[in-house]
Amino acid sequence: MRRYIIVFLGVLLCLTLGTPLLAVSSPPAEEVGFEADAVSGSSPNYRTFTEMDLKSIKQYKQTLNGDGDIVSISEKLAGGHYTCSKNSDPFTYFEQDWKGVDLSYLLEQEVGLKDGTTGIKVIAEDGYAVTLTLDEMRGNGNPRGLPTLLGYMYGEPSENNPNAPDATGAPWIDPLPASNELTHEDGGPFRLILPQQVEGPDPRNESYDSPAGTGTPNWNKAVMWVRALEVQPVPPGIPALDYEAIPPGEIVVYGNIRNRKTVTVDQLKSIKPVAATYAWEDSSGGTGETVCTGIPVDYLLDEVIGLQDSATDVMFFAADGWGFKDTWTLDEIRGAYGDDGLKFMLGWNKDGTDLGPEPDDDGPLQLIKPAYEANPYTLSRWLKWVREVHVLPLGDDPGVDETVVPTDRIIVCGDIDAGNVPNEWFFAEGYTGAGFETYISIANPNSWQTRVIVDYFIEGETPQQEILDVPARSRTTVNPVNTIGTGKAFSTRVEGYHGDSIVVERAMYWNGMGGGHCASGVNAPSNTWYLAEGCTSGTFETYLLLENPGDVAANVDVTYMKGDGDLPGTPVEVPARSRKTINLAADGAGGLVEVSTMLESDQPIIAERAIYWDNKRGGTCEFGVNAPSDTWYLAEGATSSPYTTYILVQNPNPTDVTVDLSFMTSTGLQEPPEWQDIPIAGGTRRSFNLVEHVSDFNVSTRVASEGGGVIAERAMYWNGMASGHVAHGQLSPKFRSYLAEGCTTGGFETWVLLQNPGPSDAVVYITYQTENGAIERAPLPVPAGVRTNVNVGLDVGETTDVSTLVRSSAPIVAERAVYWKGQIEGTCSTGYSAW
Repeated sequence: MRRYIIVFLGVLLCLTLGTPLLAVSSPPAEEVGFEADAVSGSSPNYRTFTEMDLKSIKQYKQTLNGDGDIVSISEKLAGGHYTCSKNSDPFTYFEQDWKGVDLSYLLEQEVGLKDGTTGIKVIAEDGYAVTLTLDEMRGNGNPRGLPTLLGYMYGEPSENNPNAPDATGAPWIDPLPASNELTHEDGGPFRLILPQQVEGPDPRNESYDSPAGTGTPNWNKAVMWVRALEVQPVPPGIPALDYEAIPPGEIVVYGNIRNRKTVTVDQLKSIKPVAATYAWEDSSGGTGETVCTGIPVDYLLDEVIGLQDSATDVMFFAADGWGFKDTWTLDEIRGAYGDDGLKFMLGWNKDGTDLGPEPDDDGPLQLIKPAYEANPYTLSRWLKWVREVHVLPLGDDPGVDETVVPTDRIIVCGDIDAGNVPNEWFFAEGYTGAGFETYISIANPNSWQTRVIVDYFIEGETPQQEILDVPARSRTTVNPVNTIGTGKAFSTRVEGYHGDSIVVERAMYWNGMGGGHCASGVNAPSNTWYLAEGCTSGTFETYLLLENPGDVAANVDVTYMKGDGDLPGTPVEVPARSRKTINLAADGAGGLVEVSTMLESDQPIIAERAIYWDNKRGGTCEFGVNAPSDTWYLAEGATSSPYTTYILVQNPNPTDVTVDLSFMTSTGLQEPPEWQDIPIAGGTRRSFNLVEHVSDFNVSTRVASEGGGVIAERAMYWNGMASGHVAHGQLSPKFRSYLAEGCTTGGFETWVLLQNPGPSDAVVYITYQTENGAIERAPLPVPAGVRTNVNVGLDVGETTDVSTLVRSSAPIVAERAVYWKGQIEGTCSTGYSAW
């Protein structure tokens, strides 16, 4: 991975909020020049399952008749009546009902064990571990077919009994009450339950008249507080996990595993539901039309799953007992067919009725095919009971057994992306002089300690480097002044060692912490940038900050977009490995109340924008975005006194567009008619004051456009416009959001702002990463169409460093706001979100 040297030209103009804690350690000098080898966070060697993920898994069983047709389906929690024998004094024996996750199904189907797997090491939070053979992982060959479990639900112990219970229905007992779910005090939320290979007590147990050789011991393998599953042999270079840092609600699977992903039907329904009418012809020549609802397959593969560049084809498998499957090229999957531009769809509803899992229900997922030239209208090729998807080439992955995959999910195998958080972050701004303070907040979302390299590119000086270790599941704050000294204008590049994922934000103060702003950084340069916000009227100052991390000078064309049309700026050259600052007022865009910017460069660059007012009493800063979109989501917003919120929409198209503004508040979704079909002329910018419609401390916004994509930002002010922060919108709700910055001590407040714009209610799971380790919050319901807030300080107490990981059962939008000194000033950031 290349190193970039960025030399600052001009005066630093953008500053950010942070927390003054430095925590670094330096490795030997010879490690400075390493090249990332992508053996850890950037590879599929790790899978993290949340409690929510694991408890959604049921044991699936289908019965076929002599013709191979499915005649019945049974889905229940795995488990049954287990016996347990201890082979040391006292030679305890007891029996108990257990339910949970079939370990063999989890590892062999949803994870995938690579060839050559020799054993499964089950590890507790305190490091206690046992290693299972593959036979033990598959149930230990016990006489009643009980699976080895990650148990989380138990029944009351039965009276000691030397006679093993008979096998009738034992693995398929009725559900146990939810009140019997394991807590941490019980050794949970998951513990290893291994069946006896031979049931009964140890023969040395004098309480029973047991013949020699009966009662295979399994007590010593009943691992409590399971946090990790190590699939052996572990590939070289995989770092050791910090088991104590893994929150109780997670289990990390790592080692000799395959690259697979699981998506549940409920998740699919909440991502991007689309309804369209599909024409069909059946095998008898009959024709008709069906209104189908589902998710476009290309969106699922390209946006949610993620494909490798080498992917070529997609194969779908049905769990129908007959082995039906269907293969399509990616070009076919991505195509749009007919006058209506219909797409291939994974559908769950036809003509208003959800598809069920029973043999005659076609579902719960069916591959809906549009009319396409090669084979138009053939209903028989609407593949039913889809459970498995192969992205080809499959490599050495044999795929899953779709006949054991529960009906509530599909498993995707093959040439897919590992789906990790990036390991490289760029920040154009930074200054350590004239009362300015700059902080770099680094969150390590991994379950192992991560080494981080911080490169400082200093104006007019030799670059400097700092290397530090960030503990597992924690947050570290770096103060650059301790490395580069005072009075330095600099930019920063932050890289996770060996491809390890990290989440980074830059925060700055000025005027004795009277002002501040924050930015979440970008992961790559681009040739095109859009920035919707900007103002040069009154005391407002707006600056463009351009960073060229490449080896060739960049020639940049600048276009300003006003309320009444566009205005060309002065073309600028940004030398290789350098930065330029553009003052909009000095570039002919002075005196404008509203001004957006479009930057087009012949070399990839990075663009930020800083706004100050009242002689830098207040200020905001935000990176640009690379492309327009027809939908934007903005989680933060408040319109009750003393807050004012503006939505700023830039139309870079040469033609007019219309936009719809919808609001998610504390009471639900609002779609006021007067805020629909609002025209915005081509090459212009328009501002919307939300106070004109809604008064609520919780206001999230969705901006949707027709006729062309737009760019949307949100600016929020308070204290009579003395204070403010800004953020651009997010393209879509996601299942995960990482927010690196946060502080709850010394008068700081940190808030997580949650917007649920989708059709499904969400349950949100929040894990805080602090200097003292990970803290889990109780699950939080967020109904569809609602915006809610979380006061981080109430969950973690006073802490200098706190990063936040937000996960949800349905896609949501998350932002983080930090305030200090009685909300004299504040910042806001979108962080990093992912599926």
